[in-house]
Amino acid sequence: MNEYIDLDSLTRNTRRLEFEDGLNDFQNGLVFLILGLLSAVFMSTTGITWYMRAMMFNSEITTIALLALIPLFYLLTFGVRRLIRRYRKNVLWHDLGEMEPLKVQVDRRISILATAVWLVIVIVGLIVLTGEPMDLDASMRVIAGAGGIATGVIYVAMGQSLALTRYRWVGIIGGFLSALLIVTPLSVSTGWLAVGLIWALTLWVSGAVALRSTLMRLKANAS
Repeated sequence: MNEYIDLDSLTRNTRRLEFEDGLNDFQNGLVFLILGLLSAVFMSTTGITWYMRAMMFNSEITTIALLALIPLFYLLTFGVRRLIRRYRKNVLWHDLGEMEPLKVQVDRRISILATAVWLVIVIVGLIVLTGEPMDLDASMRVIAGAGGIATGVIYVAMGQSLALTRYRWVGIIGGFLSALLIVTPLSVSTGWLAVGLIWALTLWVSGAVALRSTLMRLKANAS
């Protein structure tokens, strides 16, 4: 007797395991928060002043300290990833055997689409919203807001490909709030911080909802 197997559905359901529990949302939200905070600091008047003074005092040490932020950022995100992997292995995926997280989480075509959206919004926005003399705050808001909109495109596309309604709403809400920043009179540093906070909070709410649902399902199956 031949058994029908829908490979597309099977592949989608397998990929969904990486996102269904919401733990990835917590990690990505943390990344957005850190990037938003760093951008707000280094693009503020205080941050630029500190940087200039540090460079005049000792440019070599200042450069090394700034470059050290890159491995520290990587170690932090890698550490969170390890914690997620351990928690999944011991709790969420305990009955599924030994499983390895996905190496590539976003389809390349989605990334290309998001990049194209970002470029179009930046170019059009700079033409429409900036004039002579050039408004630095408006220009940077366009770049920051476009990045948030492009992120929204990625999540909507992921929600569509994975059949996860949660991600569609994440993309729509995060992208819409990011678009509002373009026409909001925020400074350069505040605009970047706002983008980070928008996506951090949106993803954390999404992650909390998904994790709660997953834990309730595990509890129901165990009883």
